[in-house]
Amino acid sequence: MAILGKSVHRVLWAALIAASAVHAETPGSIQTGINSQRIILLDIQRVGSQLFSAGERGWILRSADDGQHWQGIHTPADRTLTGLAFANDRLGIAVGHGATLLRTTDGGQQWTAVGVDGIGHDSLLGVTYLGGQHFVAYGAFGHYLESVDAGLSWSKKTVMGEDFDRHIAKVLKVGGDLFLFGESGTLLRSRDLGLNWDALQSPYEGSFFGGLQTPSGALLAFGMRGNLYRSNDQGDTWQLIPLDAKVALQGGQVLSDGRIALVGNAGLLALSNDDGKSFELSHAARGGLSQIVAVPGGALAVGDAGVQSLSLTQATAN
Repeated sequence: MAILGKSVHRVLWAALIAASAVHAETPGSIQTGINSQRIILLDIQRVGSQLFSAGERGWILRSADDGQHWQGIHTPADRTLTGLAFANDRLGIAVGHGATLLRTTDGGQQWTAVGVDGIGHDSLLGVTYLGGQHFVAYGAFGHYLESVDAGLSWSKKTVMGEDFDRHIAKVLKVGGDLFLFGESGTLLRSRDLGLNWDALQSPYEGSFFGGLQTPSGALLAFGMRGNLYRSNDQGDTWQLIPLDAKVALQGGQVLSDGRIALVGNAGLLALSNDDGKSFELSHAARGGLSQIVAVPGGALAVGDAGVQSLSLTQATAN
């Protein structure tokens, strides 16, 4: 892949975090007038027996029957929500555009807005639960926020110094370490849960949009134009995993049967049966996909065409 300049990366990231428009109407099962296939959704997570999805205009969708029916929850936010993280079946955090931070303590029935001084209105792109009452939220221009009181209050932290301004797409907890994936080849590792960060040698200069840990403990980092890399040594070195695809990879999950599922633009689904050493590809859905979760008999993916059902042979719910 040709190396892209910083200005090109910023254009692509601007498109990623721009406000989203509603798609043409298709049949759905939302009980509140919101159609599950007519709303842009950027994250989906399983919380016990329930599924939660977050997306445009501050909406959060909840399903108690593995996605057969959805309830729309109108939160205090009016901007696109980009990420969800739950500590348990009661406590959860949602983040989004315009420095949006939301908190629930009743299993997602009601959400309250949490203000943070000094972060302006830049987008938050993700949130990660670190254990106990510890969460981190992160996003555009190096914003990195930490809460140690279950999301009641947040403080802004520096990453690699005050001049760090890379967009942060994902913070992944692996044992006692944190791994940060971001813009323009940003790969960082923290041995002390974010107090200090070290830059890892990036295998390419394009942006990373996510990462995950494989069942064996290896790491995957994925991003633009089908770029996918695997590390067996906690990020010290990376191996290219060739994919016959030139679209961005946006999200991924390890399924309960040990397979790894990655999703991306143009409805791309990539499945691995060998701990992320190789992947089989299909264009399994309409539009771009941002995240996937397994359900009995298959999987659900969310993206710019709402919730879509995918067929995963022998997959079981995670």
